[in-house]
Amino acid sequence: MTQDKNGGAERRTEIRIPKSYRVEICEFKYPTNRQKCYEVQTADVSAGGLKVDAPVRFDKGAKVLVKIFIPSLNKYHPSFFKVFESDVGQYFQAISEVVWVEDRIPLLSYLLGLRFNDYDQDDWTALRNLISKSAGPEQI
Repeated sequence: MTQDKNGGAERRTEIRIPKSYRVEICEFKYPTNRQKCYEVQTADVSAGGLKVDAPVRFDKGAKVLVKIFIPSLNKYHPSFFKVFESDVGQYFQAISEVVWVEDRIPLLSYLLGLRFNDYDQDDWTALRNLISKSAGPEQI
């Protein structure tokens, strides 16, 4: 059994890839035009969630809307017509929960662990397929 960074049992079960993608992260609240959004980068991503480096601190348990911009994501989509769409602007979107927060540089930089809670199933399948294809054989 692997251990997490605090010496506890690792709870993540999905394959993670250390890949940097552009992400838009927004506070999930209504009305939606009042949501504050931030552009961040992934540190790693899996089919269950992602780790991002953010300029703002979110509280543990907060709900956020994430949009991960992944060129060529549609190549891995189960829908036939998605394969023929342009690579420009392809993204995976999910309502997510902040499951942990780590201060990197207080007041300037934070690592956030996000778990996907609500998403389109076909888009999630495309993300999972991309990760499986990108992961090395030692990770599978």
